[in-house]
Amino acid sequence: MAIDITGIPPSQPQGTGGGAKSTTDSSGNAAQTLSPATPANRADTITLTPQASQLKSVESAINAQSVIDGERVQSLKSAIDAGEYEINPLRVAEKFIQFENNLRSS
Repeated sequence: MAIDITGIPPSQPQGTGGGAKSTTDSSGNAAQTLSPATPANRADTITLTPQASQLKSVESAINAQSVIDGERVQSLKSAIDAGEYEINPLRVAEKFIQFENNLRSS
Protein backbone atom coordinates (compact mmCIF):
# COMPACT_ATOMS: atom_id res chain seq x y z
CA MET A 1 0.00 0.00 0.00
CA ALA A 2 1.52 3.32 -1.05
CA ILE A 3 1.10 6.47 1.01
CA ASP A 4 1.46 9.80 -0.73
CA ILE A 5 3.24 12.21 1.61
CA THR A 6 3.93 15.69 0.34
CA GLY A 7 7.32 17.15 1.00
CA ILE A 8 9.36 13.99 0.35
CA PRO A 9 11.21 14.07 -2.94
CA PRO A 10 10.29 11.21 -5.30
CA SER A 11 13.94 10.23 -5.72
CA GLN A 12 14.21 9.44 -2.02
CA PRO A 13 11.73 6.76 -0.83
CA GLN A 14 10.26 7.16 2.61
CA GLY A 15 12.38 5.51 5.30
CA THR A 16 15.66 5.80 3.42
CA GLY A 17 18.09 8.57 2.89
CA GLY A 18 21.51 7.24 3.61
CA GLY A 19 21.09 7.90 7.32
CA ALA A 20 19.65 4.49 8.08
CA LYS A 21 21.80 2.06 10.01
CA SER A 22 21.19 -1.48 11.06
CA THR A 23 22.08 -2.75 14.51
CA THR A 24 21.59 -5.98 16.40
CA ASP A 25 19.91 -6.07 19.79
CA SER A 26 20.79 -8.41 22.67
CA SER A 27 18.54 -11.19 21.35
CA GLY A 28 20.30 -11.20 17.97
CA ASN A 29 17.39 -9.60 16.10
CA ALA A 30 18.15 -6.87 13.60
CA ALA A 31 16.85 -3.44 14.56
CA GLN A 32 16.86 -0.47 12.24
CA THR A 33 17.34 3.12 13.35
CA LEU A 34 16.40 5.83 10.88
CA SER A 35 17.69 9.36 10.87
CA PRO A 36 15.37 12.11 9.65
CA ALA A 37 15.44 12.64 5.89
CA THR A 38 14.31 16.27 6.11
CA PRO A 39 16.22 19.24 7.52
CA ALA A 40 15.60 20.07 11.18
CA ASN A 41 14.50 23.64 10.43
CA ARG A 42 11.58 22.55 8.22
CA ALA A 43 8.15 22.73 9.88
CA ASP A 44 5.05 20.73 9.05
CA THR A 45 1.90 22.72 8.33
CA ILE A 46 -1.79 21.90 8.22
CA THR A 47 -4.73 23.78 6.80
CA LEU A 48 -8.18 23.52 8.36
CA THR A 49 -11.33 23.53 6.27
CA PRO A 50 -13.88 26.26 6.99
CA GLN A 51 -16.11 23.65 8.64
CA ALA A 52 -13.29 22.53 10.96
CA SER A 53 -12.58 26.14 11.89
CA GLN A 54 -16.26 26.71 12.63
CA LEU A 55 -16.44 23.55 14.76
CA LYS A 56 -13.37 24.70 16.68
CA SER A 57 -14.98 28.08 17.42
CA VAL A 58 -18.24 26.40 18.52
CA GLU A 59 -16.30 24.04 20.77
CA SER A 60 -14.45 26.99 22.33
CA ALA A 61 -17.73 28.83 22.93
CA ILE A 62 -19.29 25.77 24.58
CA ASN A 63 -16.24 25.21 26.78
CA ALA A 64 -16.33 28.86 27.88
CA GLN A 65 -19.91 28.56 29.15
CA SER A 66 -20.54 27.60 32.74
CA VAL A 67 -22.25 24.27 33.29
CA ILE A 68 -23.93 25.61 36.42
CA ASP A 69 -26.38 28.49 36.27
CA GLY A 70 -25.18 30.44 39.31
CA GLU A 71 -28.15 32.82 39.25
CA ARG A 72 -30.65 29.95 39.38
CA VAL A 73 -28.72 28.21 42.16
CA GLN A 74 -28.71 31.40 44.22
CA SER A 75 -32.46 31.94 43.71
CA LEU A 76 -33.17 28.32 44.75
CA LYS A 77 -30.97 28.68 47.85
CA SER A 78 -32.81 31.87 48.80
CA ALA A 79 -36.21 30.22 48.30
CA ILE A 80 -35.21 27.19 50.40
CA ASP A 81 -33.76 29.37 53.17
CA ALA A 82 -36.92 31.48 53.24
CA GLY A 83 -39.14 28.38 53.30
CA GLU A 84 -40.80 29.40 50.04
CA TYR A 85 -39.60 26.53 47.84
CA GLU A 86 -42.41 24.10 47.06
CA ILE A 87 -41.87 20.63 45.65
CA ASN A 88 -44.41 19.42 43.08
CA PRO A 89 -44.69 15.66 43.81
CA LEU A 90 -46.53 15.00 40.52
CA ARG A 91 -43.69 16.57 38.51
CA VAL A 92 -41.08 14.60 40.49
CA ALA A 93 -42.96 11.35 39.82
CA GLU A 94 -43.23 12.14 36.10
CA LYS A 95 -39.49 12.82 35.91
CA PHE A 96 -38.73 9.52 37.69
CA ILE A 97 -40.91 7.64 35.20
CA GLN A 98 -39.29 9.45 32.26
CA PHE A 99 -35.83 8.61 33.63
CA GLU A 100 -36.70 4.92 34.07
CA ASN A 101 -38.13 4.74 30.54
CA ASN A 102 -34.95 6.29 29.14
CA LEU A 103 -32.86 3.68 30.99
CA ARG A 104 -34.93 0.82 29.57
CA SER A 105 -34.73 2.11 26.00
CA SER A 106 -30.93 2.53 26.12
